[in-house]
Amino acid sequence: MKLFPNLIYFALIPFVVSCVSPYTPDISKYENLLVIDGELTNLPGPYEVKLSRSFKFHEKTADPVTGAEVKIVDKSGSEVELRETIDGIYSTVDTTFRGVVGHSYKLQIKAGDNLYESEYETIKDPVPIDQVYWEYNVPENQRGGIQLLLDTHDPTNSSRYYAWKYDETWKFIVPIDLVAHPDWKVCYAQSHSTNFNIATSARRYNDIIERQPLCFFGENTNRLFIRYTTLVRQYVLSEPTYKFFKDVITVNQNQGTLFDPIPSATVGNLRCITHGDIPVLGYFLVAGATEKRIFIDRKDLPEKYRPTDGFEDCGSQIVLVPIKLQDVRLNPVVDSLMKRGYEEYERFLVVNPPDTFHQLNMAKAPCFNCLLNGVNVVPEYWREYPHK
Repeated sequence: MKLFPNLIYFALIPFVVSCVSPYTPDISKYENLLVIDGELTNLPGPYEVKLSRSFKFHEKTADPVTGAEVKIVDKSGSEVELRETIDGIYSTVDTTFRGVVGHSYKLQIKAGDNLYESEYETIKDPVPIDQVYWEYNVPENQRGGIQLLLDTHDPTNSSRYYAWKYDETWKFIVPIDLVAHPDWKVCYAQSHSTNFNIATSARRYNDIIERQPLCFFGENTNRLFIRYTTLVRQYVLSEPTYKFFKDVITVNQNQGTLFDPIPSATVGNLRCITHGDIPVLGYFLVAGATEKRIFIDRKDLPEKYRPTDGFEDCGSQIVLVPIKLQDVRLNPVVDSLMKRGYEEYERFLVVNPPDTFHQLNMAKAPCFNCLLNGVNVVPEYWREYPHK
């Protein structure tokens, strides 16, 4: 009797194995498609549209689409031209142009022999952000960190669908001082979120979003080591636009398991007018938007939160090289350090009769030159502590 389950098990093996076979779909017709990424809001411009080509999974970069004719068309008939400023990046020529709440717009692109258009989308009424704030949080099985959160609400109960992006700036100071370059000491790094956070209040009685997570700062980042600010941009979306971004997020978060949603084409609001059978990837976002800025200073954070300064690997090395050696890299110690990314940042003459040496102070360049990871011009919106 005990052998019977084993017989069933071995009998099933050929059947299970025979059901697993490689499948290579024909996706050649989806290669080299036009990818469009752009947005229009009621906030001040200029506005940008990025044009590129889809690429194979094993490739890393997309080829920009240059030489296109791009314009934004108001349903009332007015048009605004976009001009190519960088390969594949098109910006509105009229920098005073901004979208008007209640107006409907579409994007029109002439690339090669093809004409592409988006559907008309209406700029919805923007909703102010109530507050952006932070909390110390300890995720399960992780070290503690700072969670950035947001609250918002629409008293008219007419928005319901939201998205957020943010632009970050943080101050950092390199650990090595250079007498010759004091302007290399303090800089400001910047980063821009590339993906949307989205949420909906559609299932709530009131149009309220509370404790919406924006981003989490662990202790392995230097963003909060001195002072940090972020400008949060809130978009009010139409229901179809929200559904598009929700589908994109769902597909991108698939983990490759049997329980993932079945991959499917995520259709945006763009189409090829000249050849209707040619797919177009991307989305032209038209939305009402508002912004709110928050500053976070290290002095205000709890002591148990201990972020890195980003310069743990910034040891300085001193090497003495005989002055008669014209090429210092012929010195084996110097050569070894340079192969590890070290550079000479100071040199002194050391006389120790009967010999004379060059004293080379060496370190990795980001440890003494902040311009490699930021800018040394204080941003116009920057405010020092105690201003928040």
